Amino acid sequence: MPMDLVMGLPPNEAKESMDTHEYLSKLQCDGSEVYRLTRKHLHASAERRKKEYDVRVRPEQFKVGGWVYYHYPRRHQSWSAKWQKSYIGPYLIVKMIEM
Repeated sequence: MPMDLVMGLPPNEAKESMDTHEYLSKLQCDGSEVYRLTRKHLHASAERRKKEYDVRVRPEQFKVGGWVYYHYPRRHQSWSAKWQKSYIGPYLIVKMIEM
């Protein structure tokens, strides 16, 4: 900036005169550090959200003789997705398969 030419560089910037390779190297290191920290915080946030979600969720209990719908999102090309059926059925549960 023109003011830097008149007044000189601030003391902390005057000490750091790097060439292009040093600057790119520093920029690359800073970028990878930012990426690592971001991933760490996102992982912690995801674990926290999962823990809060799992408090309210209970597993679905299916029994022989019950009725269920089967999720079958068939798509017709000329129809809007919101007007199409995503489930078919109801189907009667006749046997439970243990896995």
